[in-house]
Amino acid sequence: MRTSTLQWDDGALHLERLGAEVIAPSALFRLDVDRRRHDALDAIDPDHASGGDLGLMVRGTLPGTAVAVEWTARRIVADADVWEFGLVLENRGDEQVAVSRMDPVALRLPGDPWTIHGYRSAWGDEFRPFTETTDSDQRFESRSGRSSHGMAPWVAFECAAAAIVVAPAWSGNWHVDVREAATVTAGISDWQFETHLGPRERTVAPSVVVAVGADVDDAALALTDALGRAWTPRSVASDRLDVEWNHWWPYEDVEVDAAAIDENARIAATLGIGFATVDAGWFGPADPTTQWWHYRGDWDLVNTARFPGGLPALGDAIRAAGVRPGIWVEAEAIGVRSAARRERPEILALAVDGRRPDPSYGNTPESLDPDDPTFLGYVCCGSPEGREFVLDSLDRTVRAMGAEWVKLDFNVDPDAGCTRTDHGHGARDGLYRHYEGLYAVLDELRARHPELVLEACSSGGLRIDLGLARHVHTLFLSDPDYTEHHLQVLWGASRMLPPASILHWSWSQWRGDYPPSRLDFAALSDEEFGTTLRAAMLHRFGVSLRLPELSDRQREILGAHVRAYTEHVAPLVRAGTLRPLTAQPRRRGRGERSPAFQLSDGRRHIVAAFRLDGDEPDAVALPVGLDADARYRVRDLISGAAYATTGAELSGAGVAAPARAGRFSSILLSIDPEED
Repeated sequence: MRTSTLQWDDGALHLERLGAEVIAPSALFRLDVDRRRHDALDAIDPDHASGGDLGLMVRGTLPGTAVAVEWTARRIVADADVWEFGLVLENRGDEQVAVSRMDPVALRLPGDPWTIHGYRSAWGDEFRPFTETTDSDQRFESRSGRSSHGMAPWVAFECAAAAIVVAPAWSGNWHVDVREAATVTAGISDWQFETHLGPRERTVAPSVVVAVGADVDDAALALTDALGRAWTPRSVASDRLDVEWNHWWPYEDVEVDAAAIDENARIAATLGIGFATVDAGWFGPADPTTQWWHYRGDWDLVNTARFPGGLPALGDAIRAAGVRPGIWVEAEAIGVRSAARRERPEILALAVDGRRPDPSYGNTPESLDPDDPTFLGYVCCGSPEGREFVLDSLDRTVRAMGAEWVKLDFNVDPDAGCTRTDHGHGARDGLYRHYEGLYAVLDELRARHPELVLEACSSGGLRIDLGLARHVHTLFLSDPDYTEHHLQVLWGASRMLPPASILHWSWSQWRGDYPPSRLDFAALSDEEFGTTLRAAMLHRFGVSLRLPELSDRQREILGAHVRAYTEHVAPLVRAGTLRPLTAQPRRRGRGERSPAFQLSDGRRHIVAAFRLDGDEPDAVALPVGLDADARYRVRDLISGAAYATTGAELSGAGVAAPARAGRFSSILLSIDPEED
């Protein structure tokens, strides 16, 4: 429900919520042009300084320049307090101008210091919460070249009466700054950035999404609801929300071959799983010892030692097994030993000044070449040749396999990006132009293959942002998937993305040596195995398990959970919202130990409650949004046990997972009005 009003009056931006000031008179933007700071316009076009229920637009020129600016604040959906702030710049002069900062947001927060909430992020350590205040200068940013490597591009500001979420919609480097008496500016990072506009050239700044609510939970729910309704791509295939099986963690690129894929796909079909995705290991020289990262870019080279029939036979076998084929491609990356690196030098992103990425970000060493400090390990989509190479690689791979799912990975930190000047970009805007180009490639791929489901992944969850969410169907949360970790990252991601834009697997059978993910599946009780599955069922559901090696009982349990997801959970993932009902669980036994979540579409609800080690035996989760006087049928989606109650009774008594007999337990309940 819309409760806020955004106005532009007397040359300043204002926002009120329920009649109370939330944003004090503020500038519209912050720009640095030719090394001069600008936060106001002159020569404002009176025909384009207007507003309405769906947003605002202001057009004018920067004082003392020939740079025309169009600033917009657009409601993403008409009935929500969620806006996309945008900037378009055009050089109407005869001389080139340099733009080194372009923030569509410059909001001044009124009153006492506000509390700031956000998340730090690294591999296997995504969505680690932090809290600050606006009573001192703060800078939140990524400088890795990937949006959520360092911090997640989501920052919330909260006071006693309201909260504001600020989320840069950008997959590269971004910033949210707090300066000058709680002025919040946000946009693409100005670190190592400068773009030049020649006469009559224009550029579109990465947008920033702002949501307002009574508190952070309320603002985050408004944000994710609006994104699910009017931001993320939709298709018939994507909306089916088929369960996905992926080979990676149990097999990696060491034990995978055509026989393993075929055997798992056949079992997956009997369990109701819809996709079988072949991850890394399918490409490269015909050598079973090949390591996948060395040959990224050689997507026309299939490892026939593992897959002797190539991609066409692999796709045919998966379809014959009764499921749809999917494939992993790291189309932006270039391996150090790849033929593409030798034969296509024009597409390579290079730091021609020899600058190396910031080592504090823990770069993937396999991506780089110690003997060539200019090599950045990826294709520059800021160049026409690079965009063509990436699009052609994806298109040919999809066609060769008949793939209906693509897992698009990116295990590279681009830092500030390509500094070549023969790509159609400048020395300091290579990363900016790369992501513009990547978005265009993804849109064209979806246009060519409208029933392709496109998943974004980046060393797990290191490129999760609203920019990429606008061009793909779903984003992968994290490489590790052990249940405690999964619930932590899901808690954070649920404040940023709608449930259909979230994918994670249940706890996988890891063949590698990663201590937190060690789990003896043969020793699990039915409840423990079921809990690993239920934890991953509140969004797009996937598994990475050795299906032939599960016991008959475990395959029976998995099949029951797939059916429950398909019949009952998926419709709410498709059309509903996901919210935490408790505080955030944390890795290593910290945070909330009895976490709970609720999926809702307005009338129907699903509540999942968990007990982790260290839980409080009397802890309950209180469902929200129920009609106190209505009668509801509450059903355990796995056991089938059901009972009737009123909304008032259920909201008062709450929901609790069963007592733990092992390391964890859980319950998954549907709550439907009785007349349904």
